[in-house]
Amino acid sequence: MAPIKPGSIETVQIEIGYPYVNQVYYDCGTNKVIRTHSKYEWDLAFDCNENGHLVRLNTAKGEFVANMGNVLFSSVNSVKDVKWRWDAPSGATDSTGIGDWRKTGNVYILDLQYDAFGQHLGYKKFQIQEVSKKDYTFKYADLNGQNEQTYVIQKNPNLNYIHFSFANGGQTLRLEPNKDSWDLLFTNHYHEFSNLPLPFVLTQVLINSVQGVEVAEDNQDRFSEMVLNDTLFYSYSNLWDVIGYDWKIRNSQDNSFIINPKKSFILRTTERIYYKVRFTDFYNENGDKGYPTFEIQKL
Repeated sequence: MAPIKPGSIETVQIEIGYPYVNQVYYDCGTNKVIRTHSKYEWDLAFDCNENGHLVRLNTAKGEFVANMGNVLFSSVNSVKDVKWRWDAPSGATDSTGIGDWRKTGNVYILDLQYDAFGQHLGYKKFQIQEVSKKDYTFKYADLNGQNEQTYVIQKNPNLNYIHFSFANGGQTLRLEPNKDSWDLLFTNHYHEFSNLPLPFVLTQVLINSVQGVEVAEDNQDRFSEMVLNDTLFYSYSNLWDVIGYDWKIRNSQDNSFIINPKKSFILRTTERIYYKVRFTDFYNENGDKGYPTFEIQKL
C-alpha cells in the first residue's frame, strides 16, 4: 500500500470577534467552521451521555456558582458571605463547580455575570432534582423566590452537551454541533493563575476531548519539518485547554498581542487523523483583535 501523502497547508481565520463574543466550532477534516453562536446565549450545559449527570457553567461568561447545601429552597435568598466555585479550566469531570449533585438535595446560587453591555444579569437559585438516561429535572427561581418553576431538559444523544438559558422564562438550546463533527472550540474560557484568587477569562482554543481529540505541543519551531512519523514521539493530552491561550503573547502596556513563533501543535482528531497546527495571527486585516489565524496540514 502506498503511503498516505500529507495534505496541503491551509490558512484559516476564525471570527471570535472583539470583545470576544462568539463561540466557534471548527472541524479539521473538512477545514470548516461547523457552527457559531454567541457566548451570551446560555447559562448551563447538561451532559447528554446516557449515563451522564454533569452540569457545567458558562465559563465563557465567567459564571460562578455557590453550593448552599441541603437546605430549604425558599431559605436561599442572599449572596452574602457565599463561597463561589467554578469549573476547572481543564474540563476535569471531578472538578466542576456544581460537583456531583446526585442524592444531595443541594441548592445552588448561580452568578449570571454580565451581558455584552456590561450590565450584571443577576443571580438565580436552582436545585437539580433528578437525572435519567433521557432527561434532567431541576427547579429554579429568582433569589427573592419569584418566577419559580420546575423544568425538564431532554438529553440529545447526538450532542456532548445540551444548553439551557434562564432568559425568557427558561429555554432549551441546541448550540453545539453534532458531537463527532467538530474538533476545536474557539471561545472565551477560564484560566487559573497561581497569583490570583479567582480565575480569569481569556480567549482560548479548547478541544473536543469527549470524542477523543488529543493534542501534543511542540515548542521547538518544528512546524515546517514535522512529518507523520514524528507524531510517535510526542506525549498527548486530552485536557480541554491543552492548546489554551499562550500561543499568543500579551503586551501588558497596550494590551496588544503577538504570536509565539516557536509553538505548534499536533492534533489527533475525532477521526483519529493527525494534523499539525501553528498560529500566525490574532488580528484581521483591519487590525481588529479576536480573529485567530492558523496554518493547518494533514500529516
